[in-house]
Order: sequence, then structure tokens, then C-alpha cells
Amino acid sequence: MKQREVVFYSEGDKLIGTIYLPDDYKEGEKRPTVIANSGWTGLNIVYPAMFARDLTKRGYVCMGFDYRFKPSEGLTKYTTLEREVEDVCAAINFLKAQPEVDRNKIGLIGWGVGGAVCIEAARREKETVKVVATLNSFVDGDRWMRMGMGNDKYHRSLELLEQDKITRATTGDIVLRHPYIVYPNIEESGDFYIDSTLKKLNGGVGGKADEDAGESFPTPMSTAIGDSFFRFNVEYALSKLECGVFVGHGKYNELHDKIEAEEAYRLANGPKELYFVEGKHNEWMFDNDPKLVGLMDALSAFFAKFI
Repeated sequence: MKQREVVFYSEGDKLIGTIYLPDDYKEGEKRPTVIANSGWTGLNIVYPAMFARDLTKRGYVCMGFDYRFKPSEGLTKYTTLEREVEDVCAAINFLKAQPEVDRNKIGLIGWGVGGAVCIEAARREKETVKVVATLNSFVDGDRWMRMGMGNDKYHRSLELLEQDKITRATTGDIVLRHPYIVYPNIEESGDFYIDSTLKKLNGGVGGKADEDAGESFPTPMSTAIGDSFFRFNVEYALSKLECGVFVGHGKYNELHDKIEAEEAYRLANGPKELYFVEGKHNEWMFDNDPKLVGLMDALSAFFAKFI
């Protein structure tokens, strides 16, 4: 897989991304292209790069980037899901100008909360996006948070976020806390992501993540992102999409309940497919894991039909 670093802009903020090219890519070719997007706190060097390693072998050009919680310029450690939608839309429009890209054949993959982000981005850029995959994600943020947290933590989280909103509005302090403080069942996923995925994926990327952040990853983040988890809802977007929608989900996922995948499939208005993995959330997300290979085979077959 060949790579080149690129710079693009989202609402004036400078972002760094990577374009991944198949080994057999020849200068002058224009190929179908997929933007692979991480979930919350995810980094380009982790899952987007992993998706790219698979898809470039299948002939696709790919792009990955870090959301604006880690910008080259702009407000660090602050983002919302709405801002991430803007980032994905900016990446889509950046790709239209790239020489390797067939601008009539662009698709999206979103992992975790990035799946819902990509659904909304696909609605926004409906004239461009031909197919979108939402993987281990959600449809209704409020339902997802309540189901994953239980009533007690759900209401305590809302109270915490209410105080943080007041602080941000009255003092300008963006209120930094551990990024998983307002997140459901994070012990099922967060510790695994940090302790296993970052240490093992692609030969171990944990040190690179710490080095890039300048401190131990995941770094504290503004709880503005927590507000957006509760309010983000892509029911309307799914009902308006005409592009192909691939829904992939861990059948035993304790972080995002499978009802979210079932609802995404039910609401999707165009060509669609629902694929369940015999697993949870992160524990099968490694190169050559049979569960991941099965998912990517199904996803690629679907993309080939509609991109």
C-alpha cells in the first residue's frame, strides 16, 4: 500500500489526512475511493489505516484522517458529532479535487459513533456519496446512551453535562475530562481499545498515539462531545438516503446494542444489507481476524454493486 500525506480544511481548521493507494496504482488512473472514519477518540493510524490495508488490496483508493479534536490548527481537545460531520463533508469535497479519485464513485465507512456521523454526512453530500457503511454504530443517541448506561448513570451524566454547559458558557473554559467519563459500558470497549488494540494493531501504535498527543492517550477532552452523543439522531437521514447502506454490527456488542443496527437497516430507504458479526465491539478488529475478514468480504461485495 502506497501512502501520501495531505492537508485539507474543515470550517477553516487545518487537518492532516492520508491518501492510501493500491500497490498497483498507476499515475493518471482514477479509481473508486472510500473515506474510512474512526469512532470516538479513534485515530487515523488505527482503524482507518486498517480498513485501507484491506480495501487497497481490493483496488480502492482510500483516505483517513483525525477529527478536529486533534487538529494541526484550531481548538484542540474539542469536538462534537456535528463538527465531525463537517470534517467528513470537508474530506469528501477535498477528494473531488484529487487526481487519483473518480469523483463519481466515492463511498464512506464509519466505525463506532463514526457510523452515525457518516450517515449524516452521506445525507448532506447525497449527490456525491454512492454508498455508506455504518459499523457498530447507533441511530438514536439518547436511546443508545440510556440503554448502555442504565437510568442512574444516564441521569447523573445529564446533570454533569448541564453543569459543564453552564461553565463553558459563563467562563470560556471548555471543561476537559477523561473522554470516557460520559459513555456507556466503556469497560467493555475502552480498556480493550487502549490496552489491546493500540498496543497490538499494526505492530503496536500505542506509542505513536502517545507521541502524537504529547501525553498519554486518550487525552482529556471537552465534555461538549458528550452533549452531542445524547442529541445526535440519524433516523431522518437514513429515511432520506438513496445510496446503498451497509449495516455491520457485533451481535453481542455491549457498547452499542444490536437494536441500533436493526433500526438502521429498517429505516434505510435505498439498497441495504444487514450483516452481524459473531462478536462484540473491538475484540475482533485486527488484520486477518476471520470475523473482520468476513465483514470486509460482505462489505466489499456490497460496495462493488453500488459505488
